Amino acid sequence: MNIKNIVKKGLCIGCGTCVGVCPTDAVEIKINKRGFYTPKINEKKCTDCDLCSKVCPQINKTKNFDELNKFVFGKISDDKIIGNYINCYVGHSTDEILRFEASSGGVVTQLLITALEKGIIDGALVTRMRKDYPLIPDPFIARTKEEIISAMCSKYCPVPANIMLKEIINSKKNEKFAVVGLPCQIIGIRKLEMINKKLQEKIVLHIGLFCASTKSFFGTDFILKKKKIEKKNVRSIKYRGKDWPGYIQIEHTKGNTLLPLLHPIYFGAAYPFFANVCCVECTNHIPLFSDMSVGDPWGIKKDPKGDSLLISRTVFGEEIIRISSNLNHIETKDIKKDDLFVHSTIKMQKKSYSFFISTIIEFGFRSYNVLFSNISVMNKIFLLFNILKILINYRLKPYLLKNDT
Repeated sequence: MNIKNIVKKGLCIGCGTCVGVCPTDAVEIKINKRGFYTPKINEKKCTDCDLCSKVCPQINKTKNFDELNKFVFGKISDDKIIGNYINCYVGHSTDEILRFEASSGGVVTQLLITALEKGIIDGALVTRMRKDYPLIPDPFIARTKEEIISAMCSKYCPVPANIMLKEIINSKKNEKFAVVGLPCQIIGIRKLEMINKKLQEKIVLHIGLFCASTKSFFGTDFILKKKKIEKKNVRSIKYRGKDWPGYIQIEHTKGNTLLPLLHPIYFGAAYPFFANVCCVECTNHIPLFSDMSVGDPWGIKKDPKGDSLLISRTVFGEEIIRISSNLNHIETKDIKKDDLFVHSTIKMQKKSYSFFISTIIEFGFRSYNVLFSNISVMNKIFLLFNILKILINYRLKPYLLKNDT
């Protein structure tokens, strides 16, 4: 299956890996009518090298997990939920301003700053919002502390981060980089590393972010519409920050609007309407193939100042955490693996979504990794309710913002 079939079947996750790997620039990524990034192939430039399909996270998914575990860790983990790991922590940046303004404790930003200042990396693949069009994400290679800080906070919109892999491949000799990405983006990067030794040597640190799902650009449009803010008047937007779990912060020509992250307008009944259907089918909400996995400590710790959940997976990932901790750049507390199972992403999503996948397989639609099958009736009812809403959105989404500016 090539990426044209992936797009046609609605399986594209918009990670941008196909753009980042194409040697002839035959692939470009554009926003489709449903508000997600999908690739477009220029047939005149395409040489049928098949690199794009070799690195696509959505192709050969079942096979990917075993191959990537062996490639990254040299073994397949017996723990199908957490994956290969060394230690588990809850922690935060010791910079109180950074901790307050970041998504959840500022750990990712702080670790990148530490790695940069200690000469471990020369830059980091991160994402900020564009200055000329603040509702569109801007993946880039940050090479200064200030640039890293400019990219802090979650981006609750599609981000084709891996389009920047080509810049890493073509960077100066001996330069080293960190990458920050969602589970699917990390898979795309690792698959490319498997066939590109140069990239493998250049990327020394992979930071994977926990993910519930990618939301389409219509999700942000919906917020603006409900708050009566015209898109053309938006000067900047931050999806997190200002304590935990934080606020969506919109600066516009008429002032500033703060919306609590968990406000029912967006993170309530309307939330599933803007999810990518691929994300509902995904069983990889926890980044299993990164050097470390980082996310909100939902159900584990609740501190309004903000904390991050960290899972170190490789010796190098553990070393970066240790270096930053020894320099007093971050504070961490060890937690037991069993404590992770109260985390909403780990406890519910991995199990619930696999029920949906089992259902699809039973009816013969698609084939994916199925990790679990024994889940509660209530979880099944909850999931089916959300699936129904997501399927309905394919019909309703074009009309939700019909009169939007």
